[in-house]
Amino acid sequence: MSSALAAENLTPGAGRRPEKTEAILDAAGQLFREHGYGAVSMDQIAREAGVSKATVYAHFESKDRLFAAMVHNACRVYAEGLMPALTEMEDVREALTQICREIERFLLAPKTLGIYRVIIAEGPRFPELVNAFIEAGPLPFRKMLAEFLEAANRRGTLKVPNPILAANQLVWLVRGPLYLERILNISETVWEKQNVDEVVTSAVDVFVKGYAPDNRS
Repeated sequence: MSSALAAENLTPGAGRRPEKTEAILDAAGQLFREHGYGAVSMDQIAREAGVSKATVYAHFESKDRLFAAMVHNACRVYAEGLMPALTEMEDVREALTQICREIERFLLAPKTLGIYRVIIAEGPRFPELVNAFIEAGPLPFRKMLAEFLEAANRRGTLKVPNPILAANQLVWLVRGPLYLERILNISETVWEKQNVDEVVTSAVDVFVKGYAPDNRS
C-alpha cells in the first residue's frame, strides 16, 4: 500500500455518516484484538457494528484499509495538536517531557497493546497489515516529531543532524522497559519494575545531553 493509498478512506467522506464510521472502527478493533486479523471477516465486522456489509465497504473498501483507518484514528486522538503546541516552547526539556509522556501513555494503552499483538502475531502472513500500520501510525508521528526537532535546531535549543533518526531514537528510549513488560505480560518476579516518571525522565536526560548544542548538556 502506498502512502497515497494509505491516506485514502481514513476519514469519513461525503455522504458517510460519522457515527457509522465510528461504530465500524470500534467493532473492527474489538474483533481484531480478540480473534486476530486473519480470522475476522468484513461480514463479522458488519454484524458487530450493527450495519450492513455494503455499508462497511462504502466506508472502507478493504480490510487492510479498515485496519489502517483504525490505527490512524487511534494515533490522531493522542497526537493531534501536540506538536504544534510544543514547537514554540522555549524550554525544550519541558516540551520533550510532555512529548515522551504522551508517547508512553499511547504505547501502554490497552487498545494500542492489542493492536501491536495483532501485528506481531499476524504480520508475517499478512504483509498488507504491517504496511497499513506503518503508514497510518509510526510514519506520520515520526514526521511530526522530526518537524519538532527541526524547529528546535532553528532556535538553537538542540543540535540534531538527522531529525528522522533522532525521532526514532527518542521513541525507542521511551518505549523500552515498560512497553516490553506490558506487551509480554512479564511477571514482577522476573522483571525489575520501573514507573513512567523514571522512564520519561531518563529518556529526556539522555536525549538532551546527546543532542545538546556544542555537546553541552
